[in-house]
Amino acid sequence: MGRPRTFDQAEVLERAVGLFLEKGYEGTSVPDLLDRTGICRQSLYNAFGDKRGLYLAALERWGRREVDAKIQLLEASGSPLENLRTVIRGWAALATQCPGDHCLTVVGIVENRDDPEALAEVERQVDRLEAGFRKTLERARQAGELQPNASPARLSRILTATCYGLGLLSRLPGSGARIGDAVSVLLGLIDQAAADG
Repeated sequence: MGRPRTFDQAEVLERAVGLFLEKGYEGTSVPDLLDRTGICRQSLYNAFGDKRGLYLAALERWGRREVDAKIQLLEASGSPLENLRTVIRGWAALATQCPGDHCLTVVGIVENRDDPEALAEVERQVDRLEAGFRKTLERARQAGELQPNASPARLSRILTATCYGLGLLSRLPGSGARIGDAVSVLLGLIDQAAADG
């Protein structure tokens, strides 16, 4: 029997997430990962296979955490449409965050054009968020908060594209005004689709 693991896998993944956010996949070396996570090379290989395996596990963990947080807000009690507005208003914070505080999903879209497995993980995250938006908009329509002709499917696609587009822009210093304007326009679009809009 092999020796049991002597490290917290969740903590290792969180530290790896931070490093991949800072340096990207290509810019992160195995020695970087060993130094940041505090595990030895053999433990990395035993637990994750290799650097790419650790990256895929970190990408999945990031996506689950980030999408779950948004879905939790969307599914909170009260008005579905107001919950949606709360999520959108939260995107305005991207305008004031350090450019280093970007999104691993966005980085994954940019970096992994030739990695079908990584792109498939990113696509799962994007699809989950879009489904969360759509369900919230459908609940809003059932509650009489949305106009009958408003399309939850189309609105959820716009919301998803904007979310990740803003994540990409947040990597550029000086994009605060663009992000703020985009959030305002998106809130206006939701107001137009509202039953009292």
